[in-house]
Amino acid sequence: MDDDIPPLLPLHEIAPLRSQAALHRQWRAMMGPLGFAGRRLWLLFLQPDDRPTELLMQIDDVPDSPREGEADSLLRLCREVRREHDLGRVAVLLSRPGPAGVRASDRRWGRALLEAARQTGVPLAPLHLATDEAVVPLTGDDLLETG
Repeated sequence: MDDDIPPLLPLHEIAPLRSQAALHRQWRAMMGPLGFAGRRLWLLFLQPDDRPTELLMQIDDVPDSPREGEADSLLRLCREVRREHDLGRVAVLLSRPGPAGVRASDRRWGRALLEAARQTGVPLAPLHLATDEAVVPLTGDDLLETG
């Protein structure tokens, strides 16, 4: 169980999120006490210097698997938001109820988001997963596993 919740700082006090560890701390602070009723995608837009912005999109009721073209549409929207506001990378976290451990559905979302980001040219920060027990990065090894 991940009970260590860092303080959620005001935006102007947050250092650039240039490492996976810094991004993990930010997501952990933003999630607060863990426990989720459903699957949700969180998209945090970062400044070109990797400082977080106030632009945070939440997509509720995300299905177990992305529908055809869903990740592409989402990343095209991210591309337009980045262009309109002159922003940098996009940090993405998938939250869902249940125990820690990467599930096949988490892998499907991670793979779809990474492929859509590649196709649309949207730079992503390391992907993260939040469950009822922990916030963890979705590593390349996690996404390569079968299932």
